[in-house]
Amino acid sequence: MNSPGKQTRTHTATEWRSPLSVTTAGILVFLAASGLIIYFWPFGALPQTALIIHTLVGVLTLAPVLAYLWIHWRNRRGGNLSHYQLIGYAAALLTLLCLISGLAVTAQALFGDALGAFWDMTHLLAGMAVPVLFVVHLVSILLRPLGRGAARQPVVRARRVFWVGCGALSIVLLAAAAVWAARHPSAELQTAFPDDYNWRFGPDRPFAPSLARIDYGDWQDGLTARLAGLLDEPERSAYRAALENPEAESVRLQHYAGHDSGLFAHHRRALQQAGVSKTETLAASERILREAAEWIQRNGALEARAMAGSERCGSCHDQIYREWLPSAHRYAAMDDLFQVVQEVMAEETSPEHTRYCAGCHDPISLFSGAKNSGNLTLSATGFEEGISCVSCHSIVNADIQGNADFTIRLPQPYLHEGAEGTLAELTADFLIRAYPRHHIESYSRPLYKTPEFCAACHKQYMDIDLNTDIGRVQGQNQYDSWARSRWHDEADPDKTIHCRECHMPLNDSRDPAAGDGHDVYRAADDGKHRNHRFLGGNQYLPTLHDLEGAAEHVRLTEQWLRGEIEIPEIADKWTEGPVVRMTIDAPETIARGERTRFQVILTNNKTGHDFPTGPLDMIESWLEVRVTDDLGRVLYHSGHLDERGAVVDPVAWFKADAFDREGELIDRHNLWDLVGKSYSRSVYPGMTDRVELPLECPSVTLRRMAAEVRDDRGRPPEFDAEGRPRRSETIAFDMPDGEEDGASRLHIESILWYRKANPDFLDRMYGPEADMRAPITEMNRATATVMISDDA
Repeated sequence: MNSPGKQTRTHTATEWRSPLSVTTAGILVFLAASGLIIYFWPFGALPQTALIIHTLVGVLTLAPVLAYLWIHWRNRRGGNLSHYQLIGYAAALLTLLCLISGLAVTAQALFGDALGAFWDMTHLLAGMAVPVLFVVHLVSILLRPLGRGAARQPVVRARRVFWVGCGALSIVLLAAAAVWAARHPSAELQTAFPDDYNWRFGPDRPFAPSLARIDYGDWQDGLTARLAGLLDEPERSAYRAALENPEAESVRLQHYAGHDSGLFAHHRRALQQAGVSKTETLAASERILREAAEWIQRNGALEARAMAGSERCGSCHDQIYREWLPSAHRYAAMDDLFQVVQEVMAEETSPEHTRYCAGCHDPISLFSGAKNSGNLTLSATGFEEGISCVSCHSIVNADIQGNADFTIRLPQPYLHEGAEGTLAELTADFLIRAYPRHHIESYSRPLYKTPEFCAACHKQYMDIDLNTDIGRVQGQNQYDSWARSRWHDEADPDKTIHCRECHMPLNDSRDPAAGDGHDVYRAADDGKHRNHRFLGGNQYLPTLHDLEGAAEHVRLTEQWLRGEIEIPEIADKWTEGPVVRMTIDAPETIARGERTRFQVILTNNKTGHDFPTGPLDMIESWLEVRVTDDLGRVLYHSGHLDERGAVVDPVAWFKADAFDREGELIDRHNLWDLVGKSYSRSVYPGMTDRVELPLECPSVTLRRMAAEVRDDRGRPPEFDAEGRPRRSETIAFDMPDGEEDGASRLHIESILWYRKANPDFLDRMYGPEADMRAPITEMNRATATVMISDDA
């Protein structure tokens, strides 16, 4: 402001104290200070209100700041170019760049999906450089001598006006941000359980029999500190060591059941392991645990609305949201099959037992306390979102025990996030886009890239919390099947194929989440995201519920089941072809009346786990085999459907028949009664299953054809390994009287079929009159031709 030139001291004093100079300086100081708060202050209300005021001030004062820069340049240009002018010019140019980039990032935050990396970085660097250059510019001017006498005083007084005005304006703006922040405390995410909530599984296990739990953060640390405060050394250290043992949580869930697996029991065992035996100490610890139980009752549930609202996520992540809409994760709770099974479970056990299923199917209802006798629907607002964006991306810990063995921690929301109203939504979206660091850190974790994350739900067992007297019974288990398969190489991770690499392949993306420099085969700028359809084996429910995008989703699911979807990024370690490869091994020729054999060979070619997998009391896959001659006569046919849609005598039936305490069939997915399995057939990853059938070429004198099921070890068909008779059947083929054998070849055809729900289950749950039937998908088909020879 006092650089060399032809200006007089009077002109210099006037410029120092001019309202435009004072206002511009105050604005720049505030913008610099608020920028530092936004960048360095821990996430909370203050940096957000500072960001809003920072943006408003920057936009609204753009004209006066530009006017000041123009006037100041016009007044100070000319003369010999000095270092004062060079620094001033550099500061002015960077200020212009900062203003332009600020407008760009504001527009992107208001109207785009995310900030562009170029403008974001430009604004950040320019915003840091401008204050430095202005300070250097001002200091260099202040260090210049002003002279003596009367000429000095006007400038001194003008500078005083400048500093006071500049400081006052910046302080007022910063104070406004602080006051606004104080009036908007963090939203309460936790709430009380219903007054009539049933605590039958223990005061510290509100979500049992599910293993899902909430991270109560500071409260849990405080509980530990209070209990540790009762102890002296070395008991205190021993107690903390017992709690912090990295295997303690896993051991707790593996070796303890019922109330003994709760958080309080874990603390009691730690006290016991620490050798605490004083009566008064143990009594004090029990008082603390009783107070902790009361706190959980008052604060231990989560607001349902805080876990729902996936549609709002779609305002930025539209591509991912559209993929999720018809996915199995989305309809996990609204799934009508789940709902009818839940009704039966509530009737035969209790409404509280349905918490077992809710950890994976309906976390919004579970964590909000809706799975309770006092709630007839057993559902909470937003339950139809199933595994919502927030409920999945708020998981901070997961274990391979299964049964929803994960910990959820909802992140602190942005101001007005989740609030209704156009202005509130606009503000929240602007803050998330303009200030995304907290959003990214809260919802994107390395954990989500691991198979162990998936294992928390894709592994299941029943224990005494559910079946009361039977004990631990293993249910579906995709994780262990994968972990022992050829697709998992612990010694060489580069050879391993993870869950997400198959079920969440990379898509070309315009999504803000595109790119990932921390994932395999990925780069931060690769322009791709992982598909959130989670394609698997459910081609029924999207159309049953008429979900948005269901037709396309079912089309892709059927392609997936047939193995028609290739995944380029893992092509070097995956395999090609159908999901289940199938061939027929039959002789090239057969003489009339000759008896021989043929095999249908099925190989689990692509799945990372057993085929089929999932609830095999509902799901079924089977082999249809048909033998015809070239005259069109059907010589043998099995695995076709009857008028009910039920499978007729398949030679290979991939499913499970489970039984209860009375030996009755588990036919309503009533897993709370499950004792074991009387029949189970599936194909292990990479393994082969062979179905061997006798083939007898018909002739005028020999008019019967036999079909026998033979196992893949080549054991004789009459008896199994335990000496029990094997299932065998004979299919009659009668040629018309007097008809000669004019056929010259036999045609063998095998088809592998799949459906999500078998007719017996659907009839049992809905009644035969409902006529509900799941669609059937042809997964593979193989044919063979055998030439008929006239040689005897």
